[in-house]
Amino acid sequence: MPRSAAAGAADRKEDGMQVIISARHFEVSEALRGLVEERFSRLDRFEERIGRVEVTLLEEKNRYEVEGDLSIDGRGSVHAHAEAADFRTALDKVVAKLARQLKKSRSQYTNHSGVNKDRLIIPTEEPTA
Repeated sequence: MPRSAAAGAADRKEDGMQVIISARHFEVSEALRGLVEERFSRLDRFEERIGRVEVTLLEEKNRYEVEGDLSIDGRGSVHAHAEAADFRTALDKVVAKLARQLKKSRSQYTNHSGVNKDRLIIPTEEPTA
């Protein structure tokens, strides 16, 4: 019996990241749930402020789709979608797309001015005798 996205949702909190997995047209096995959580937990190394991850899995005849939405505290969200012949491949594609977007986002917020503030010499007043 197919389950709706709301009925297949599961909340898990790990390392400060809330992972919500929903499925359309099938039930998510514990093995697949563990694989999804393990793959998405790797994204923590690119952005520490990921608060919520929503993963939607869709199974049709010979096609598997995975959608991922990351909510980043203070920055907005990132979205990726992929389809493949099996869930593992589609999941890897989505995680790679999200990682690429997070790397790009991080480099845009990095200070590239070339000024090292630790090496700035600030002139001080010499005491007069």
